[in-house]
Amino acid sequence: MDVVRVLYRELHYRRLKNNPQIAADPGKFKEQLRKTGDVKRGIAFQSVIFLLFGLMMGVAVWGAGNEGKAAVLLATYSLLPFFMALYTTAVNASYAVSMGIFEPLKPLPLRTGAKYLSVLLSLDNVPAIVAMLPPVSAMASYSLLAVVLGLFWVFIGAFLGHVLGLVLFTLFGSTSVGGRFSKLRTLVRVLGVLLFISIFYALNYVQKYVIEHYEQLLPFFSRYSLAYPFSVASIVEPFSSVALIVAYTALLVPLYLILLGRVWELIATGPPTSSSWRVAFRARVHHPVVALFLKDLKIIARKSALLVGLLFPLFLVLPTALSTLSGGITPRKVEFTLVMVAWVASIGVDAVLKTDGGDFSALLALPVVLEEFLWAKLLVMCLVPVLTSVGVVLLAAFRSPGFLRFIPAALVLPMLTSSVSLSFFYHGERGLSIPDTDSAEVLLLMMLNGFAIGTLALVWYLEGYLPTLVLMVTALAIVLWFLSR
Repeated sequence: MDVVRVLYRELHYRRLKNNPQIAADPGKFKEQLRKTGDVKRGIAFQSVIFLLFGLMMGVAVWGAGNEGKAAVLLATYSLLPFFMALYTTAVNASYAVSMGIFEPLKPLPLRTGAKYLSVLLSLDNVPAIVAMLPPVSAMASYSLLAVVLGLFWVFIGAFLGHVLGLVLFTLFGSTSVGGRFSKLRTLVRVLGVLLFISIFYALNYVQKYVIEHYEQLLPFFSRYSLAYPFSVASIVEPFSSVALIVAYTALLVPLYLILLGRVWELIATGPPTSSSWRVAFRARVHHPVVALFLKDLKIIARKSALLVGLLFPLFLVLPTALSTLSGGITPRKVEFTLVMVAWVASIGVDAVLKTDGGDFSALLALPVVLEEFLWAKLLVMCLVPVLTSVGVVLLAAFRSPGFLRFIPAALVLPMLTSSVSLSFFYHGERGLSIPDTDSAEVLLLMMLNGFAIGTLALVWYLEGYLPTLVLMVTALAIVLWFLSR
């Protein structure tokens, strides 16, 4: 645990060193390191925030009415630690390794290994596990054994997400560069990530069907279903649930141990480099914002773990959005979809701000000002949600060309939430820096953007589209003005 504590402090130390304003002030640097470098303090603060959401989930499970429905609700909520572990592991593994946090430990007579990185990454998922304690405890109103089994399944889900995140890191997190087929490899890598995440589309639809027909499907589901999180509902049949827990453990533990060896190989030797190949070089001159934007896109394409972080929030919301649009496209459904896409787009700030990683010092040597840096990050954040929102509007326009009037909203809403996100983390900053984006701060950001988007949605519902569009553009102009300062 001492090694993990050192790695945690080293990671936050390097993040603070990348903030020139803090690094230039020894007193401020020491105070910030004392606050952010304390494992117990950081995890406790995030856990309290997540626990508030867990209490709301616990109330829903408590009032379900019968054990079967409560088990299905618990299975639904069990996606939280799974997705949280998958997301944080896939994104933070590449970031932590690129920051070189193991370098100070390599010359020392210490036994180090990937298990310490694994534990370090798992700390980010502790708040999600804490959030599951109230809904799991609420099962006590139906069965005390269900509480014990439910707690086991929460850890199984977090472990499963962590293992899959390590798989993503070993396959895509450190990539070879150069070579004759580098562009083809990048394309295949991107398609592979999209295919991997697309699995959750089917998972979402099946889950929705199970919730709607749980009474008919629960007996069959409990006995024969092997897929997480549906297997969580097996807690109503303890023997089947224990058998599934043993099966998951028997499969995941050996895979996890194999992955640890591969991860440490990547840390110790670095990413493989392909054979050299002579290629033509053409110098191009771009505006600094465009150059930084293209630089970030290339980094994200090469580090697929960051690509997962950028696309993952949309993959969580798009199944619900598409199901909303099915069965007849109406203005209300399009409005709801645009609002959802814009809201979850703000989560992408975590991946976008981690694109530079250990190479951030190179940016400090360039004549780049903070305004140009933030505009480039804003364009990267907006790219996917804007294309998604515009695609939804164009899809609706095939039914009725009148939906094209929503194009301005499809452009403005993601830009608004993205600019709010950057303003949230860079408030008061005067120079290039990489702020600390922990789970609690991202959650607070989601609440802030939720309040802003909810207000716009309420005005949209009460006053109509045109007044809301004027309000959107005005709010965006104000936030961009603050961001440019």
